Amino acid sequence: METIKSLQGIIAFVKVAESGSFSKAAEVLDVSKSHISKNIRQLESDLGIALFVRSTRKVQLTHVGERYLQTCRESLKNLDLARQEILDLSDTPRGSLRVTLAGVFGEDYIAPVVVEMAKRYPELKVELNFSTRIVDLIEEKFDVAIRIGHLENSSLLAQKIASRFEYIVCTKSYLASAPKLNEPADLIHHNCIGERSSWSFKKRGKGFQVPISGNFKSNNPRVLHKAALAGLGIARLPGSYAFEDIKRGRLVSVLENYNEGKKDIWAVTPVRHKQNINVKLFIQEVKKHLADDFKHVLF
Repeated sequence: METIKSLQGIIAFVKVAESGSFSKAAEVLDVSKSHISKNIRQLESDLGIALFVRSTRKVQLTHVGERYLQTCRESLKNLDLARQEILDLSDTPRGSLRVTLAGVFGEDYIAPVVVEMAKRYPELKVELNFSTRIVDLIEEKFDVAIRIGHLENSSLLAQKIASRFEYIVCTKSYLASAPKLNEPADLIHHNCIGERSSWSFKKRGKGFQVPISGNFKSNNPRVLHKAALAGLGIARLPGSYAFEDIKRGRLVSVLENYNEGKKDIWAVTPVRHKQNINVKLFIQEVKKHLADDFKHVLF
């Protein structure tokens, strides 16, 4: 029991040190502030030394506390690695699976896979984090990231799970009342909506950029999709947003002869997770799901 209490104190100590606040540490650990204070007091009593300098405004580590923090972090990291190694040996998904992703692709094609996994394996705790920023998987302790397009060189392991097209789209009514649009250079005369200042194209295998402008900016593809459907202008959208509307005639695909082609979709994981049963099953199920249901959108 004493060992368990010491471990609780060490965890509380690390969280307070990292957040600079007893309240924030309590929020992260989902316990009361008084519980955190009690654990820290007990830890300091056991060690016979103060780890923090407390004031009404902030909490600061003592010199010894700073050294102790480095040791505690390393110890907790080793405990986490040991736990991960045991989970990797299991043949039944359990424990946690944290995935970071974004957009309608994640909502419509990845989330259903994870929901089914959670239903099938009650001991598996899953978390989907939707974010447009590039998350640091190791620092923020995510198991998998879904990323699209070119990947920078890194120590992460990337597995291709599918490919997608991007379409340049607008409504027929917009096109009927707008200037001619025969080649990418003609976009200078059009209301191009989105957050980019240029769009990329290919001609005879060679890529090039065309500057664009418009009166509506957003970094949310779902909003741009709705704006294009409303006839506001021309948008560049992934197939997962545009394909059904193109198929049903609500949107028109333009400049198809200059399309860049497919962009690969990747499942990116820390290398040490490659044998983890949760990660392996997730990637396996996603690949199967996309192969069965996503071809008409992407290929």
